[in-house]
Amino acid sequence: MATLTKTAAEAVRDLSSSSNAERERVFDAFRRWGYLEADLDPLGFLQPEPHPELQVDGEFVREARRIYAGTVGVEFAHIADLERRRWIQERVEGSQPEVDQEHVLDQLIRAELFEQVLQKRYLGSKRYSLEGIAALIPLVDEIIEAASERGAVELVMGMSHRGRLNVIVQVAQRGPEEVFAGFEDVDPRSVLGSGDVKYHMGATGEYETRSGARVHIHLVSNPSHLEAVDPVTVGRTRAKQDRAGEDGLKKYLPLLVHGDAAFAGQGITAETLNLADLKGYSVGGTVHIIANNLLGFTTLYNEEHSSRFSAQLARRQSIPIFHVNAEDVDAVIRVGRMALEYRYAFGSDVVIDLIGYRRHGHSEVDDPTVTQPLLYKAIKEHPPLWEVYAEDIGAEKVEERVAQVRAEYEAAQQKAASLTKKPVLRELPKYWDEFKGGRYKPQYEVDTGLTGEELRALTERLIAYPEEFHIHPKVKKLLEQRGEMGTGKRAVDYGMAEALAFASLVKAGVPVRLSGQDTRRGTFNQRHSVLVDIENEHEHVPLENISEGQARCEIYNSPLSEAGALGFEYG
Repeated sequence: MATLTKTAAEAVRDLSSSSNAERERVFDAFRRWGYLEADLDPLGFLQPEPHPELQVDGEFVREARRIYAGTVGVEFAHIADLERRRWIQERVEGSQPEVDQEHVLDQLIRAELFEQVLQKRYLGSKRYSLEGIAALIPLVDEIIEAASERGAVELVMGMSHRGRLNVIVQVAQRGPEEVFAGFEDVDPRSVLGSGDVKYHMGATGEYETRSGARVHIHLVSNPSHLEAVDPVTVGRTRAKQDRAGEDGLKKYLPLLVHGDAAFAGQGITAETLNLADLKGYSVGGTVHIIANNLLGFTTLYNEEHSSRFSAQLARRQSIPIFHVNAEDVDAVIRVGRMALEYRYAFGSDVVIDLIGYRRHGHSEVDDPTVTQPLLYKAIKEHPPLWEVYAEDIGAEKVEERVAQVRAEYEAAQQKAASLTKKPVLRELPKYWDEFKGGRYKPQYEVDTGLTGEELRALTERLIAYPEEFHIHPKVKKLLEQRGEMGTGKRAVDYGMAEALAFASLVKAGVPVRLSGQDTRRGTFNQRHSVLVDIENEHEHVPLENISEGQARCEIYNSPLSEAGALGFEYG
């Protein structure tokens, strides 16, 4: 009997093992290709793309299809790191957190009614509405909530014009009357020198999360050049992180909102993505959201990019891409939290492809029915997202809530009409308090010269290197010449003059950051800021060894990038 029992147990184990293997085989196919068959377009114009490995049926297939080919599609099989793939897999396939649906509904009502009041009160004005992709607001809310739980104190956000006015009110928490004032005929002298239109302006504010944490919002100004703000935002975040020192990566979170056409089409996007894991440019991961209308001005998605999704530009790097149907708002919220947690877990970029539609033309004065008549016929018949969501969750007294929010916005509009000056939407950080502007006066000049004794002392540190350091013969000769320059025995050349200037700054407590192509050596062999041991390639940076308690000095070779590297340093 013992033998028979053992054989039966073995048979059960074999059956279980075979079943697990079959389940894993099915799931592995969906982990790789499920996103192609996902239901991602709220209007149904972007049809699922069948994949031959997924044309099967069975219990495991139905389970895998529900997870990987529902209203969320995840691209992560291209990530080489097994730990990261398993992390995503476990969270996508595991139990999903509850969503505060009443809170989300309130945000959707506020976001869409804000656009409706603008449309009604300022008919014919450009505003670049968020309607059709209003789920962006609760998505960002969830990202901020999750970031605050991990110690974030500021969100540094860059985006182009689509939805910016809505973000200023809902995320940066500026009063709606401040935005409405931009549409009013307010005293032009109050905006002299502002130099840009309302949907390019930056904003700052304080965001209070549901748990009571306060997160500072810094929405970076952006010109018409769509993705030009990307490296500026990331560079500005790096500066804040460096200033904060320890825990800077945790405290300051960069978030970029892209348009689908621009994400695929603008080269600066690729340049910015490429900076992500480089020592001189890393910010511990940027959260990218593509506000995907499947339309760029009058150009359809299949005319914008060769890949199926504009987001697939990001596949050049080992970062996950979460595609999500913008009308499954609960899924949007869960994806937002998962993406944020991934960023903090691995210090990596992550992409959320939020797929919706654009209710109006490129701007509200444009007629899209000329180029996409069938699409816009469907959009005209499609209800606002708050109505769809309210019905989905069975919300009560919705019309009362809508009437209350509408009344708030209309009161704000009336307040805006009575303003005599346009409000300033942003405040400078405290470290600018000592900065005094105004016209130049000769007495403001400061003597920045150094005595011969000071120059000699700096020279000693600039030409010194560790005793055991094996220096290149040519560089050794250069340092000997610089020693003569610093003591007045030889004329000072450009490279030495620059080195002395930088050395005096760091000694005085002023940080120095220098980056660019071939910056460490110098394109014309003139700098040699980093000495390289010819036997083991260990490095010595004289400017990091000028004096005790000196300011930091960072010198980096940039990638072969122009707009991206320049934008980063500008930020």
